Amino acid sequence: MISRRSFIKRSFAAGAAAMVAPAIYAKGTSALPTQLVDFDALGLSQLIKNKEVSPKEVVMATINRIEALDGKLNAINTPTFEKALETVKNINPDAPFAGVPFVMKDNINYAGVKTTNGSKLFENNVAKESAQLTKAYEKAGFVILGKTNMPEFGLAPTTESVLLKPAHNPWNTEYSSGGSSGGSSISVAAGYLPLAHASDGGGSIRIPASSCGIFGLKPSRMRMLPGSSDQLEFMVDNCVSRTVRDSAMLFSLTQNPANPANLKPVGFVSGPSKRRLTIGLCMKNYFGELPHPEIQKAIEDTAKLLESLGHTVIEVKNPVTGEFEDQFLSLFAAKMVKTAAFVQQMTGKPAAETGLLEPFTLEFDVMGRKRGNESVIKANKYFEHKGIEVANWMNSFDVLLTPVTKTPSPKLGYMTDSSLSFDDLSRRIFDYMSYTPVQNALGLPGMSVPLGMSSNGLPIGSHFAAGNGDEQTLLELAYELEAAKPWAHKWAPVSAKINGLK
Repeated sequence: MISRRSFIKRSFAAGAAAMVAPAIYAKGTSALPTQLVDFDALGLSQLIKNKEVSPKEVVMATINRIEALDGKLNAINTPTFEKALETVKNINPDAPFAGVPFVMKDNINYAGVKTTNGSKLFENNVAKESAQLTKAYEKAGFVILGKTNMPEFGLAPTTESVLLKPAHNPWNTEYSSGGSSGGSSISVAAGYLPLAHASDGGGSIRIPASSCGIFGLKPSRMRMLPGSSDQLEFMVDNCVSRTVRDSAMLFSLTQNPANPANLKPVGFVSGPSKRRLTIGLCMKNYFGELPHPEIQKAIEDTAKLLESLGHTVIEVKNPVTGEFEDQFLSLFAAKMVKTAAFVQQMTGKPAAETGLLEPFTLEFDVMGRKRGNESVIKANKYFEHKGIEVANWMNSFDVLLTPVTKTPSPKLGYMTDSSLSFDDLSRRIFDYMSYTPVQNALGLPGMSVPLGMSSNGLPIGSHFAAGNGDEQTLLELAYELEAAKPWAHKWAPVSAKINGLK
């Protein structure tokens, strides 16, 4: 049970359920919380505030889960357990997440800890100073237990870098966890802890959230504090979580107070809205292709659920075409040109001769040099125009519903197959992730909500997007879906709950 203290002696069926958030438990289930692993982050913090459990006990339980399961999953690549045990000695009891364990993707700086970006280039790179976002996490009361696995520079929608090795999906360890926030998503799905830092440059929060059966919100451009990036371009930071309210609270605490995008601030969204929405359903990707039948069925089921809740679902035609991908790749390739130039400057050798960058990354460098600066100018003009077009298109509905990915999660190795040419492998990868990059390029918020399951037992998320700055509508809808079709009581086969870890 939770502890030796009086908490378990109380009448706790109602009180504990309320502490975790009533909406997440399915009516008629026996999923009421009886162990620490059952609680979301706000629930754990409340236990600590009530002195029902100590921060050290919560942290030690988390460390035990990681040590018991991570040999199978490979989600945590740089543990900071000793540092965490020092941190718990000075927890501010009034902080929103006082004493709650937390992990961060290995692309955000934490002073004194390595930031590898999943690349051999930064294998021994130790951060001298914490990012602003990291400092905000500490101020919120989190105890940081380590860094999480990711692909090199977050370029792939699967977490299988040469440096950090493949991360394994806890629902089936032969399958991909998605990427690039794969390690963070595994950590939450496996029950190491209830939420974790994640970042998204083309679907990197939403894809692994879908693959691992958890919740993930990508905010609007420039909404958040500087973290893994300055948030000025495609990359934004946020988190993945088991419950909507944890994500909603952390989102409210980590927005950039400078508000460089002049967005309306969003406080803590505490529950669903009574407002009924018009939801545009777009099943085809930007190539005009339908997804795998199991993905299509999952999204159709979500549409039916929305209609049963009183929302209006209308079919809409995707205004984004295949040209989008070409322009998107031009900007990403340009970034890898800069990275390769940095390697050459550092080593005195062409990047391809150093062994510091993976072949897929090097091919992006080649692409970028072939296309030149003109392609970057052209791409930026394209996205400026497309942003206006899509904004006008979305005026006819409140929220857009699409798949997260074109197919269910593939087996490990499918998106890192070295026998394929760069063109064939990139075609495979970008076909798989041909829904989520649109929001990054146009600066819009999007989320993956864990509402479906494939025939072989792998989660399938439903993707929702809204207009610029309208995360509130997305969170309110997520709360409603969480209550209608709960997921927090569902556990992966390789998880703390199923393996009897408290």
